[in-house]
Amino acid sequence: MSKSRQTTAFSRQRRLCAGLMASAAALLLLPHFAQAQDARSDDDRPPASDNGEQQGVSSAAGQGAGDIVVTGIRATQRNSIEVKRNANVIVDAIVSDEIGATPDQSVGETLERIVGVTADRFKGSASEISIRGLGPFLGFSTLNGREVTSGSGDRSVSFQQFPSELVNGVLVYKSQNASLVEGGTSGIIDLRTLRPLDYGHRRLQAEIRGTYEAYDDKIKGRNGLGYRGSVSYTDQFKLGDGDFGISIGYERADESAPEDFYTESSTSRPCNTIGGGTDRCSYDPESGNPYYFVQNSYLFRQMNNNLTRDAVIGSVQYMPRPELDINLDAQFSRRGWTENRSDLVVAEGRRGITPIDRADNGALNAFSGQSRLESQTRIRDRDEDYYGGGASVEWTDDAAKIGVDVSYSQTKRDQVDRQTRLRTSETSGYDHGRIPYTLDKRSGEPVLTLDPGFDVNDHDLYDDASYARRRAEYRNDKIFAVRLDGTAFVADSFIRSFQGGLRYSDHRRVADLDNANDVSSVDDALIAEGNSQCRINFREKDFMGDSSSNIHSWAEFDPLCTYTTFAGSEDLGPATDPRSTSDINVTEKIMAGYAMANFGTSDDRLGGNVGVRIVNTTVRSVGYRGAFDATLVNGSYMLTPTGGFDTVIRKNNFTNVLPSLNVKYLAAQNFLVRGAIYRAISRPNIEDMGAGRDFSLENSDTNETIADAVAGVQGGNPQLEPLKSWNGDLSFEYYPNQTNLISLALFYKQLQAGVISADAYSNMETFTINGQPVTVPVAQQTNDDSKSDLWGLEINVSQEFTFLPSPFDGFGVTAGYTYADTDFEYEDPSAVDPDYPLRLFTDPASIIGLSHHTFSGQLYYEKGPASLRLLYKYRSDYLKPYQLTANRYATPYNSLDFSAQFKLTDNLRLRFDASNLLNEPQILSRPVPGAVSEVSYYGRRYNLGLKLRL
Repeated sequence: MSKSRQTTAFSRQRRLCAGLMASAAALLLLPHFAQAQDARSDDDRPPASDNGEQQGVSSAAGQGAGDIVVTGIRATQRNSIEVKRNANVIVDAIVSDEIGATPDQSVGETLERIVGVTADRFKGSASEISIRGLGPFLGFSTLNGREVTSGSGDRSVSFQQFPSELVNGVLVYKSQNASLVEGGTSGIIDLRTLRPLDYGHRRLQAEIRGTYEAYDDKIKGRNGLGYRGSVSYTDQFKLGDGDFGISIGYERADESAPEDFYTESSTSRPCNTIGGGTDRCSYDPESGNPYYFVQNSYLFRQMNNNLTRDAVIGSVQYMPRPELDINLDAQFSRRGWTENRSDLVVAEGRRGITPIDRADNGALNAFSGQSRLESQTRIRDRDEDYYGGGASVEWTDDAAKIGVDVSYSQTKRDQVDRQTRLRTSETSGYDHGRIPYTLDKRSGEPVLTLDPGFDVNDHDLYDDASYARRRAEYRNDKIFAVRLDGTAFVADSFIRSFQGGLRYSDHRRVADLDNANDVSSVDDALIAEGNSQCRINFREKDFMGDSSSNIHSWAEFDPLCTYTTFAGSEDLGPATDPRSTSDINVTEKIMAGYAMANFGTSDDRLGGNVGVRIVNTTVRSVGYRGAFDATLVNGSYMLTPTGGFDTVIRKNNFTNVLPSLNVKYLAAQNFLVRGAIYRAISRPNIEDMGAGRDFSLENSDTNETIADAVAGVQGGNPQLEPLKSWNGDLSFEYYPNQTNLISLALFYKQLQAGVISADAYSNMETFTINGQPVTVPVAQQTNDDSKSDLWGLEINVSQEFTFLPSPFDGFGVTAGYTYADTDFEYEDPSAVDPDYPLRLFTDPASIIGLSHHTFSGQLYYEKGPASLRLLYKYRSDYLKPYQLTANRYATPYNSLDFSAQFKLTDNLRLRFDASNLLNEPQILSRPVPGAVSEVSYYGRRYNLGLKLRL
């Protein structure tokens, strides 16, 4: 082990020891918290079990004249504590008996309030949920216990499609038993929708909120305004001798998602510059030259965005007799997304590089060069539809319980890009139109300085090398599943019951990811026409005004106008033959069975379960192989398909055995100790098992040879198997009363068969280029059978300060901290030059999405008509790779959100929200930490609305 890695390991050990000491100190303080609570009389304490309004329900059932009515944040918090306390696994939750009771913009933001749960911020919205600092790849998500489809390239659920207004609970299982659907090494997220008979009373609710987004207001002709509206109805009726209930909700959103953006091309090379002469750096690490990383291009992006969503969630519950429970539920979501982009591009990022500042790890923080500049436009339209639902029937009596559940989930995503380009030429006054520039990222944000003689806002200077591209992507993800569960109850025995069940699922993902229909060369007359007729003034008042960048405008062109001029139509439509070598068609069939025994002592001091789940998976992957022509375009080789395709089919089958043991012990009054040992798996991203092969069909202007054009081909690996882990969890939980909680959890995972990038030459494949066979390495992922360890701790505190004198007794706080560390290593997957892949020049990264430190803290005040909440979230840096092109690192991130609700009447509430108050940009580095590659600003967001409840 190198000295630097020894130092890093020692530093991590010190942090872990410090966390353990802090946790021990928290446990020592338990008696002081208890003393404050014990100072209250028994009459002041909530009862051990709440019903009706005590759980946030306004029904008169269960209420007496002396009942304490608890609603809002307090009711949700108490419900969540009750779920955690009563569970036989380690679980954290946010549960309300009201639809739309959580003061969040999305389910993703609701999840962020659970201890150990973090999110990636995409355009200001929470996405890519991680549990205990681990990435979304190691987690698993369900809706009402059912697997959910996704429109992204992986399995991660897009939580934005489920509005928080129509969901009444989220649970995060951090340990597992045999009855839970497999797939989450870090944990399982389960979203819950309302069951109307369980709800128990009639409710009509409507809400309207106006939205203001400050960054959108900077765009000329826009005002930053949007809206969200929802309505829901729940009721119960007598139907013969039985009970019938219905619940339905609808939500509509029309908002913008503004963003100012800097990014770089995804391909990184160690100091391979074009036209560098004697200054050109060698790839060879033995040459002694100090290497640095350069990209193909650098760009600044200004975007006008629109986002719409329509969502419906409904359920029907029928109990013809007390033993029989029949449920039908359905969900529908339609999201539309339009991006209107304008990019200023430094197109030849590797030409004539002169380093100014180089970090020890090869990050090129400042440099100069010469490049043609481009004004690019793009209109991206994305439509995503989600359909889901199912039917369940359950019979329960004193002897047994048996249930069957049938479910279906489908997500369709269509995306079309129409893109054009105008580039500088000799008329700019510079040789070959290449403008001298300096790019300085030493401040952590990009500062681009162009030659003083070049006017970046002069439309006349962008008059060359035009094209019109139409690129389409299509995904269709479907899951059909059937589940049968049964329980036999045992009387007067340590074994309380036996459970068993079967589950079958058929998951199919079809993706057409490279449907291209391009005009690769535009004649001079059309270029002149597009330049003169499609000019527009720069659309934003203060582009990247919160950054240190000195590029605040450039010559923009209307996207639709330029595309129509160059292509001869507003939309050329899809290619005649929709097939391509990158197409994906994967079918995953799973058969699982489990057996489990639930046990407990007669005094309920000890309880738990032990069981095993056996899972068999069959994968069938279909792809295409085809030939290509390589032609010179503007001095660079470009690949085009010849149109002929051969079908390839790859299969795989494997079985996983997943035993589990969960124990809960009441060590003292209100003090629980839980332990769990279990085996878990995390399935690879389904598109990573595709048989397709992805070639770069764009003219990057740097392909000096045919080999350059073919280099970098990547694809899936149908032989991938799940990551496996042995897991150990130990949780200490103290409940002074129903309203407060202090817990410490320790967790350990031994990981095996982790997914890593394959060696550069481990998968050689032959393709036909210009009629000749060319054998090249294909970048893909594979399983690593070596073992690695992951460990961590988690602290959770929930405290209501009701013992303080009025008005301070309205305050409360919840806080959660998670520390995680691992010796798992993820080497850089890029192999653009197989002889010198990036892993020779970079240190390995950690598990995808792993943040060593995460923290969330909520301070709330609820008294009288007012309910206020301030929420702070933090996560340390983490790996966020981009496909198989290079490791990408996200820098530490802080966020602060505020919400307020005021009760105007018994039925009417005023609500205000403000998110992203710190207004921090998201900064990503590639291929090493500190090599800034992306900076995103999206501004603050404000909401004001009214909620009516009848």
